[in-house]
This record gives sequence, C-alpha cells and structure tokens, in this order.
Amino acid sequence: MKEQRDNSAPVPLLIDGIEWRLRDETGAANRDSGLRLEPGTITVLMGPNGAGKTTLLEKLAGLRPLEGLQVSYGSETLWRQGWTRKKRLNERALRRYAYASQSPEDGLFSRSMREELDYSLRPYALSDREKEERRNSAMVAVGWDSSWLSRDPYQMSGGERRRAAIASVFVTPAPWLFLDEPTAGLDGAGHETLARQLENSKKDGKGILLISHDSDWALPMADIVLLLSVDGSLRKCSREELLIHPEWLEETGMNVPEWLWIAHLMVSNGLSADQAYSPAEAATAWPGKLREAAEAQEMRAVERQRRKERPKSAIRHRLTEFDPRSVWLSYVLISTGLLTLADWVALGVGAIIVFLLLTAGKVSLRRWRGLIVNYAVFSVLTSAIFAWGASGGGSQFEGEAFMGTLFTFVRTMLVLLLGLAIPLVMSPLSLRRSLEQMLTFKGKTAKWVQQLILTVTLMMRFIPVLLDLWERFVRIFLARGKSISRNPVAIGRRLRDVSLPFLLALFRLGDEVTLALESRGVGFSGRPTSGTRLRWRKRDYVFACGASALAIGLWFFANR
Repeated sequence: MKEQRDNSAPVPLLIDGIEWRLRDETGAANRDSGLRLEPGTITVLMGPNGAGKTTLLEKLAGLRPLEGLQVSYGSETLWRQGWTRKKRLNERALRRYAYASQSPEDGLFSRSMREELDYSLRPYALSDREKEERRNSAMVAVGWDSSWLSRDPYQMSGGERRRAAIASVFVTPAPWLFLDEPTAGLDGAGHETLARQLENSKKDGKGILLISHDSDWALPMADIVLLLSVDGSLRKCSREELLIHPEWLEETGMNVPEWLWIAHLMVSNGLSADQAYSPAEAATAWPGKLREAAEAQEMRAVERQRRKERPKSAIRHRLTEFDPRSVWLSYVLISTGLLTLADWVALGVGAIIVFLLLTAGKVSLRRWRGLIVNYAVFSVLTSAIFAWGASGGGSQFEGEAFMGTLFTFVRTMLVLLLGLAIPLVMSPLSLRRSLEQMLTFKGKTAKWVQQLILTVTLMMRFIPVLLDLWERFVRIFLARGKSISRNPVAIGRRLRDVSLPFLLALFRLGDEVTLALESRGVGFSGRPTSGTRLRWRKRDYVFACGASALAIGLWFFANR
C-alpha cells in the first residue's frame, strides 16, 4: 500500500526553464525558474492557436523532450540521469498524473469499460476493493452508473466514447489531472457533469491543469490562469485579474471573447468577479446595464476590426512553386538513375547527390530518424542472416553475400529518402489532378485508370500520416501505461497496446479518405476534375531537364 500512498499524495508541480511573469510585471521582471502550481487548484492554460499549449502539456507529461525545461512532481523529477548518462523518464513521476489528449477516445482498445478502467489502474498498487471503489466513482464522474462497466466502447456514440476516455482519467489515484480540450464533443449536460467532477477533484486535493477554448466554461472554475504567448512565454494571473485586464489576452495574440468584455465592464462598475462570471447573478445584480454593456462592446468590436492587421500569408515550401507533375517526373528520372548504380563507389556518389537534393529542397529527415534507424538495423540483420545462409548451412560467414544484399537495401533506401519530398508538395487532390490530366484521353478517363488514381492517391495520403499516428499512440500508451521498461514482456505488451488502437485509427482514416475522394468523383465519374487545371511553366521544364541530366549522369557513372 505504500506505493499507492506515494503516488496519490498531493504534490506541487514545479516548472523551471520557462520564461514567465506574474500579473502585470514588466519584461525586466521576467523569470525562468520557480513556476509552481499547487495541489488543490484548477489552472487554465490559454493562448492562440499554434502557440504550443498542447506541446507544453505533453512536455509536462513526459510525452515530448523537455528542450531546456525542468519538471518535478514534488521531489520526483520527470527526467533523471541514467547510468549511461542519458536522461530517462522517471516512472514514479509518470504515475503522478493522469492525462487526456485532445482525442482521448482514440486510445480506447479494450472490449468493455471495466477493462479500460483496469488498464488505467494497472500502474498503481491498489487492492481489489480500492479498484472497485475507483471504478464506481469514475462512472459517477461522467454521469453513468455501474451498469456501463460491461458496455463495449466501440459500440458507443462519439460523445459516449469521449466520456469513456475521460472516465479512464478520473479512475486513477494520480494527484494531477492534465486535460486537453476535455469538453470537445460533449453536450451541455456533459459540460456541467465535467465541471462538477473537476470541482470535486479539487476539493480532494488534486491539482488540475486544463486547456480549453470554452473560456466561459473554464474561467469561472479557474484559480490560476496561464496565458501562453506565441514566443513561448507565460503570464500567470488569477481569473479576477483577467477580468480587470482582458487586454492581456490580446497581448498573447488571442481575441477577447465578447462575454469577457461585458464581464469586464460589469466589474468596472462595481460587480464582484463571482457575479460577473455568473450570468444569472449578473442579470439579477445589474439589470438594465447589460444592454448598455453589450452596445458598448459592439462599438469596441467595430473599432478593433478597423485596426486589425491583415494576416500574414503562410510560408510555403519551395518545391510547391513547381508543377506536381514535374516533381513526380523528376523523382522517377533520378530514382531510375539511382537504381542503375552497381557498385559502392557509385552508390556513395548517389548518396551525396540525394542528400544535396534534400538539403536544397529543405526536406528535413529529423522526424523520420526512428524509421531510418529501424530500416538500417533491419537491413544489416537481414543481410547478415542471408550471408550465413549462403554458406549452405555451414558456419562460414559469406562476406560477399552480406555486402551484396546490404547494397540492395542501401540503394532502395536512397530512393525512399528522395521520395520524402513528394508529400511536401502534393495533396491528395493535387496528385489526383495531375494523374487525371496525364491519363485522360478525349476528355474521359477509363474506369481502371480511376481505380489506379484512387489507389495511388490513398497511398500518398497515408505516407505522411502513418508516422504521426504511430507517434500519437505511443504517447497515449506512455500516458496511460506509465511504463518505460524494456524487458521482453513489457515490449510485447507495449506493441499490443499501441498497435491495436493504431490499426483501428488507420482503418477509420482510410474510410474517411476514401469517402472524401469519392465525394469529389474519384472512382465514379469518367470525366476528370475541370475546375482547376495544372499548367507547366518554364521553371518546370528547367526542373525536369535538370533531373534528366542528373539521371543520365548517374547512368554514365554507373557504366563507366
């Protein structure tokens, strides 16, 4: 029972290494250490889209590298130095929080609610009686009774699955709750039930850190408000101070909600913060003034719209300047040249060319490093196994067979690396248009061509999202399973618990992409899309000619 007490005892959350300031301090008073969130409080993290709210929450949960931050739950640091001097996650710290991502229902994989809740409880040393009590309380927390324990999450509606996922968070004895947009997909009753449970958790001494765009739902509960700016800095204030200074939201890059401006006017005219945050109390305490406040706010909104700056255009990748067909043709030509390479010297030259092209195109391999390393390990092991087998069952290692097999793997890898640029410049729709224009004859496209286009488009759509999906479910497993062990049993369990929801999400994604493409006519209409036609320009001819010259050069070098 000692393990359970250690993990459920209220502890503060300490964050060092992040720039923050208190209330209305000037820039000179900024600090980067000592940000402390106390147990028994509700903290609301707010900021504009893209500021990094989810990223920060995932760092606090150990789901991303800290990148200069230091995080501790009481005396337990989230990352600690291993015997190899490489930092590793601290499992004791992982058990100090329960985390719900923006789509927590995607992490459900068991066939009953009881199994889902037991999976979340597995990292904690609890008796059967304590588990039963926590399961029942989790059901009550989301407005259900114990009869829901036998229900299959995959037979539930979208809103019910969201409640099931939130219940798997509330069931744990962890002293901290991290919630990312917990009200998404919930109806009004779900909002009220969730707010009531958060208040109860706060009274029990739990610390709560949540992200929510429903500011009118979240701020009335908040003890602390953290305003995250796009530069990564934080402002710490109370909900009362935010009523007095709603412009702090604008300083982060957010728009101030209309209701908050009205509440600000109320507070400026003598209402308390509690009354201003409660529409019913505000209407009772300040009748006749609400219309004036609304009219004043409308005039203020018009003035803000006049001063609003024109949004900056998004930064485009340099390869998007070219026709997708020229990029495809160039890839095919250079890949053909790479496949003609027949010795290690020529392959080395080809590798240099590939990396120069990736650098010139600003194609980063960083996010693919895990896949590349795994492919390299697989290539070496497979080549070694083949080399031992080439000796006819003897014990001799055939070095020539090893190098020959490895050569084929490396050459294929260069072609695959070059193909990483394709998803950067081609959406499924642009790919479809380019293929249609190349394969259309007299304004019509054969049915088998439509099927080919659908297949190729789906394959291209899945290339950039496969890794994203896998990484997301690895993070979900870490947040729920709390295990970093590398023994064979733990690795097998991790593979199972990540693979099942990953494959289910993959099937759902395939259905969504198929429906989206078919809604645009792929597979049903023999006539191609005519709304937008791709046109070759001079730079596309130059791009394709350069690729042709490079492919010819590789062929001549391979046959020197």
